[in-house]
Amino acid sequence: MHALMQLLKGARHEKKELSQDEVITKVEEFIKSQLGEDIVEFKKPSHTFEDVVGFTRLKEFLKSELIPRFAATGSEALSGAAVCGPIGGGKTYIFEAVASELDMVVLVLKNIRSQWFGQTDVIFERLRRVLNALAKVLIFVDEADTQLGGVGPDTHDTERRLTGKIQSMMADTQMRGRVIWLLVTARIHLLSPDLRRPGRVGDLIIPTLDPEGPDREEFLKWVLKPVLPEGASAEQLKRLDQETLGYSAASFASLRSELKAKAKREGSQLNFDKILVAIADHIPPAIEETRRYQTLQALVNCTRRSLLPDPNVTAEQRRKWAEELRFLEARGVR
Repeated sequence: MHALMQLLKGARHEKKELSQDEVITKVEEFIKSQLGEDIVEFKKPSHTFEDVVGFTRLKEFLKSELIPRFAATGSEALSGAAVCGPIGGGKTYIFEAVASELDMVVLVLKNIRSQWFGQTDVIFERLRRVLNALAKVLIFVDEADTQLGGVGPDTHDTERRLTGKIQSMMADTQMRGRVIWLLVTARIHLLSPDLRRPGRVGDLIIPTLDPEGPDREEFLKWVLKPVLPEGASAEQLKRLDQETLGYSAASFASLRSELKAKAKREGSQLNFDKILVAIADHIPPAIEETRRYQTLQALVNCTRRSLLPDPNVTAEQRRKWAEELRFLEARGVR
């Protein structure tokens, strides 16, 4: 309030109107001064759902289900959600778009653990005071498995206390509808089971998986658009589909960038043969087993049938996923 009063006095002295951006900037400066710039930052994504390629069903769910629940203030509000899926799947990009669609403060927790004894507890209490002062805030935690620890006996005392306090805050009914937690991770299984229970982010665990069917075709067309404006024929799209098996959203983005760079160097568009040559030159990184493991973890942890590739999945199929997970773990895949 003191910081805002200074802002108002300055505007009155200069005889000018205050803009909303000036007030928001002042609030940001105050919060950073309380917590430190290395602890928190304000999320200001420049892209929206219009920029997100594919993910048709997921975007429909986010617009019709997630965002209204985040915007709610009563008992129907969500305390939080978790986003999982393999690395390179587009999780952060998609949910940054969600943040841009929300008319609320979005804070990114960067690192609330301190190397100094007792300082982590001090930082957390300052964070709690800041959150209590805001009417509505979304806490965005990327790479949540590294930011939030566990509560088991092998976990350091400081980390265990911090995780316990965050879990308590998520379940606090007084903060429900005011403070929303969005945890993004490729390793959902490494989050504490206490975090993944209903009443915390376990109310909604959303898988973000590699594109399939029409979504995959949309990605192929998006990749070609800068270098082949007239588009590709059905046969050419079928050939590209075969040549890009196993591609993730990040793989498609990388290919698009490379094709654009090649076209710029050659000073013209690329013909289809040159595009195929560029794709053939790509050797995917040796992370297939890790991505498969993370995909399976996303499938078994998902809390909505409608978000699975097959909403009618059977108990037998889920048992097979669990068996494959154990097989990969026996091979040392994590």
